[in-house]
Amino acid sequence: MHDEMLFAHEGSEPAPDPAALAPWKVAVVDDDESVRTITRIALGPLRIDDRPLELLEATTAAEGIALFAAHGDIALGLIDMVMEEPAAGLKVIDAVRNVQGNHKVRLVVRTGQPGHLPEERIVRENEINDYREKTELSAQKLRSVTTSAIRAYRDLDRLEADYHALAVMLAELAERCTTGQSGHATAVAAVAKALAGRAGWPEARIVQLQHAALLHDLGLASLLESGDTRLTFGHPLDAASRQRIREHALEGAQRLALLGTVEGRLAARLAREHHERWDGGGYPQGLAGTAIAIESRLLAIANAIDVRLVPPEGRAPDDTDALREHLQAEAGHAYDPDLAALAIEHLPGLLAVHRAAIGASNGRR
Repeated sequence: MHDEMLFAHEGSEPAPDPAALAPWKVAVVDDDESVRTITRIALGPLRIDDRPLELLEATTAAEGIALFAAHGDIALGLIDMVMEEPAAGLKVIDAVRNVQGNHKVRLVVRTGQPGHLPEERIVRENEINDYREKTELSAQKLRSVTTSAIRAYRDLDRLEADYHALAVMLAELAERCTTGQSGHATAVAAVAKALAGRAGWPEARIVQLQHAALLHDLGLASLLESGDTRLTFGHPLDAASRQRIREHALEGAQRLALLGTVEGRLAARLAREHHERWDGGGYPQGLAGTAIAIESRLLAIANAIDVRLVPPEGRAPDDTDALREHLQAEAGHAYDPDLAALAIEHLPGLLAVHRAAIGASNGRR
């Protein structure tokens, strides 16, 4: 085959219309109107990767926190350190990083009072990406800082997308090798994401849960290493085999802990705890109640929905009424009662999400 035939498609696609590209969102949290005006003038004409900027403004810590909660796709936050109180900016940053769980947005602290620049420890612990005195930020420097920060966000966004795609492939590969089927992990992750949304979680935290949930059963791959074929593809199990399968939760957690990222740590905890029960009767640690991470308690419900709708061979799937009755009966026993009630309330929507996820998984086979 000639090279010109192999590469004939290159350059043939029309370039996207820059005007149709979504703008980069920049949060400007500052109580000084003149600073916000200067920022609008300096950044208004700026385009990065042919995308314009959309400036979102807040004048207090509370407004800033609400702004980030409402827009999980903010690329850059320009945050004044001293507003209604000396540490107002740090309140915003703490909420974004530690409450909303947003570790992707780039945060730049600006201050007009040099004595209030954060200590190195605070910068490190709160993942502050840069801090500048307002007097040193000319229009040109502000554009430079903004461009660098948004490009860093762009790269993190691409890495996140790649991570998600790899997690899907890894999860489905592990499932096919151990059960001969695939789609469980993606369906569970989709339902968990939907349920977290109904619970009002911040967008960044929901995305982290979805990505981590894809790998909750990674420990199943360890069953292949034993060479015991009874552990896979639905073979009858003796007591020793059942115990070996129970160990997959810990083995998956140990492997995922090696990732060292926020999502990796969450994935490790989900792997370790997704078979725990609210009443303490689960495994491998026998945790109970709120000793189980809320992410794991939510995942347990999403996992049950998928398992009961797409059961192992030999058992009929539940219909909607049977699934609702199961969740009601096990609320306060297997499941967090509040999350179970939320799932029951939104069950039709969760079932629609599940059907869509299963359909998408079948399309990848």
